[in-house]
Amino acid sequence: MRESHSMRVVEAAGSAYKLGFEVGSQCQDLAREMVENCRRKLKQEYDVDWDRARVIARKHLSFCEDSIPKYVDELKGYAEGAGLELEEVFPLFCSYSSERERISGCTDLVVSAGLTKEKHVLMAHNEDTSPKDGKYLCLVRGKPENAPAFLTVAYAGIIFNAGLNSASLGFGGNALNPNDTRVGIPVDMVFRAMYGAGTVVEALTYANLPHRESSYNNIVADRQGQIYNIEGSATDFELTYAGGSYLVHSNHYVTEKMQGYESNFCHDVREIKRYMCSVARFNRMSNLVVESEEISVPGIMDMMRDHANYPCSICRHVDEEVRVENQVQTNFSSIADLTAQELWLCYGNPCSAEYERYTLQNP
Repeated sequence: MRESHSMRVVEAAGSAYKLGFEVGSQCQDLAREMVENCRRKLKQEYDVDWDRARVIARKHLSFCEDSIPKYVDELKGYAEGAGLELEEVFPLFCSYSSERERISGCTDLVVSAGLTKEKHVLMAHNEDTSPKDGKYLCLVRGKPENAPAFLTVAYAGIIFNAGLNSASLGFGGNALNPNDTRVGIPVDMVFRAMYGAGTVVEALTYANLPHRESSYNNIVADRQGQIYNIEGSATDFELTYAGGSYLVHSNHYVTEKMQGYESNFCHDVREIKRYMCSVARFNRMSNLVVESEEISVPGIMDMMRDHANYPCSICRHVDEEVRVENQVQTNFSSIADLTAQELWLCYGNPCSAEYERYTLQNP
């Protein structure tokens, strides 16, 4: 019997500042704890004190103010709503090393309508991070002024993850380890801006903003079946198109052009294992799609529960042989139905928790 765990749902609407304020007010406890954890982690792992962190964050922020000022206003509102300063919140978005922090998980699948039982475009994501991060997750239903409404899973309500918007666009992605990280627009600010897009072209443009700090592997799709994958770094990117077919991605560069941006991992057994875990999840998901007799919402739920290569599986579980600070598990799983404009969300490991259905509109 699978358990049902409901994620905190946050509702907000209005101008960028007002929407941010409403989210911050509802997530004050999460925001304050994440800021304190960030402060402690920077000192322990990077020997960066808080004053220095704020100076570095200010350099990143200046690029956002020039390129995406609306989302800086949203963050200002969020900070005030949470009883914090913008300079305390913004370090949550920034990188403090020459390489992106290595993240071990996240597996994505997008399937065109013609391949699914429902004849709907389906977009799935498993989010694999530290077990301690799960408590910060919220489902945010936002209705910004002069921009598409959105439904997204977000850390502390402000660091966006998988979801969809009312322009029939869906968003997903995977952490990468590029070797050209620099001071610029943080990757999570880029991803937030993508949710404001009204078309695939706009979303692709946001994903590849100049002066970005680095890049996720960003995925954009719409209900018409346009499916794009953007493998990026700070200074380059490669687009692949999967319209009429399916797309799979995990946490390593796949395209030949971008493989040269993969950070060197061969000196560390733990990093080699992380890379091989990503390769294995990518290949396993690809096989599951090819071998599936019928692709549907329930069928994709089963794929997201897959335990091949456990604990380094699509449904990720804690590896007890790994140090606590390096442990990873699937903290949520989602399936966005872009045709029906709904999100199936599982809070926790999908093998042990149920998916619940959410829509852009209030129930």
